[in-house]
Amino acid sequence: MPGSLNDLLPEPLSQESEAILDELIKRKVRSAAGLAVDLLHAMEERFGPEARQVVREMAQRQFAPSPNPGDPQADLRQFCSDLDHACIGSHRWERVIDEPDRIGYHYTRCLWAEVFRELDEPELGYIFCAGDEPAVKACNPKLGFRRTQVLMLGDPLCDHIFLVEKGDEVAE
Repeated sequence: MPGSLNDLLPEPLSQESEAILDELIKRKVRSAAGLAVDLLHAMEERFGPEARQVVREMAQRQFAPSPNPGDPQADLRQFCSDLDHACIGSHRWERVIDEPDRIGYHYTRCLWAEVFRELDEPELGYIFCAGDEPAVKACNPKLGFRRTQVLMLGDPLCDHIFLVEKGDEVAE
């Protein structure tokens, strides 16, 4: 299953070394996520529950559209290739669909979900998850995203499908 640090290193690590690095990465993620949780809680204390809504709205606007989207199928492949590379070390997944107009994943581990759930803030963590669709749309507005399960919310996996949309019809 992809996601091991060995997927990008020129020399493979032992399981023991990879476990040490995995724990180091998790501590760094926990530190960053902990700061986000503390900031949100401080903002909620000062400004009330509206602070959480502001954070949700900010997350939806974080991706700038590509100035020159290309062929949707090529952009889909490039987006998923970049995603694969970005998730190494923090996620475990299997590519379950690999078609010209659709690429689907089953994520069985997400370090961010683990940490935000440990911090008792899966809702804040889910704000990060909610960026999946705007991210793919920013890559190319003809791309779409579907998901029915989310690790962050306690489901056994995240089932991501990135796809080329066909006008009002979705390539399913």
